[in-house]
Amino acid sequence: MRGERGENDTVEASTARSDGGESPEPGRELCLSILRKAPDGFVLLDGKGRYRYMNPAFTRITGYTMEDLPDISTWFECACPNPTYRQKVHELRQELFSGNCDSMVVTIVRKDGRVREIEARRTPIDDDCILLSIMDVTEQTLIEESLQQTASELSAVIDSFPDLFLRLNADGTILDTRAGRLVERPMITRAHLGQRVQDLLPPGGSEAFLGALREAVRTNARPAPIEFECRAEGETRCYEARVVPLHGTHLMAIIRDITERKRAEEELQRYREHLEEVVAERTAELRRANEQLEHLVYCIEVTERKAAERWLDRSAEKGTVAVDEPESVRITTNETGTIIIADLTAERLSGFSRDELVGKTVWSLFSGGGVRETLSREVLEGGRSAECSEGVALVRKDGSKEAVHITAEPIKSAAGAVIGMICTLRKG
Repeated sequence: MRGERGENDTVEASTARSDGGESPEPGRELCLSILRKAPDGFVLLDGKGRYRYMNPAFTRITGYTMEDLPDISTWFECACPNPTYRQKVHELRQELFSGNCDSMVVTIVRKDGRVREIEARRTPIDDDCILLSIMDVTEQTLIEESLQQTASELSAVIDSFPDLFLRLNADGTILDTRAGRLVERPMITRAHLGQRVQDLLPPGGSEAFLGALREAVRTNARPAPIEFECRAEGETRCYEARVVPLHGTHLMAIIRDITERKRAEEELQRYREHLEEVVAERTAELRRANEQLEHLVYCIEVTERKAAERWLDRSAEKGTVAVDEPESVRITTNETGTIIIADLTAERLSGFSRDELVGKTVWSLFSGGGVRETLSREVLEGGRSAECSEGVALVRKDGSKEAVHITAEPIKSAAGAVIGMICTLRKG
């Protein structure tokens, strides 16, 4: 019988002449021609699962010919080498052949070792024969798996965001809704399907949302996000909505609760305003301090000028103006007698650095002559010039003493109050 077959399209009993010498039934050759050229694989099985016919597409898909496979059980043993998986396929095949299902998708190994995904469908021909169609769905399966993976990833992304996603018609009708897991209280749920979003929003938010919706439909671009407020459960919540055009006339609305962000922004604004107030206060204080310092410097300059003029007048009266005077030291104090300025000559004469001098009381540098009483009573309290010379000595840092002559002039403010004094020291 095998020697009488041609290629895989040989028909045994199903292609025999109706009687020994008559021609085949009309149209049978046409049917065989269609099967030979079909892109899907076809095999005709008898009641015992033996092959009666196999078209070329079956060989192209599986790699096997009728000479390789006497029956369908042999094919599944070759196509499913893993015993565990083969048992699973056998159960699916039983379901298919018994009519409990219309198709099955299984993974097979071709004759050349390549792995393919196929879909098998069963069609009863008569009581004894079954037509099994085979379709290679490997690429389709890969696409479906890729789509499933993409859908899974998108679902994970959606779940990870605190947003409410709405699929809408061009008029704002809600077609579908999905909320991320971080959304605590979605303002729109699946109970609102079929309603328009703008009808569920307060007046201000409704108008803004409708404007964004129309702009997205008109320009097919993303309009600027809008913000609105809704009151629910006795609390006002702030929301941000973005409208994104989709394929066709559909759109996506992405709504996020921004109440906490708004509160944080308001709190930050209050801190910023407070900081600006503090900066303004500190700036005013610094300006007043600078003005006071400028005034102090001015008073010091005036006092020094007056002291120099008086010294010149006295020297002229004594006829000693042209005589070289001994080196002088100037020390400036505040109203309590604490040194605030000391020149370089004071360092050389006293042995103390200027940093060491600043902060000391001026009379702590001298011994004898009642310096403290004279400077306090006459200059700082009385506002008069004073001199100390009899028995006055400068006590240096090393403990040695130098006889000096002290001339003190008060420093007065514009109102006439004593704000310090200038002490001029000369050896003598």
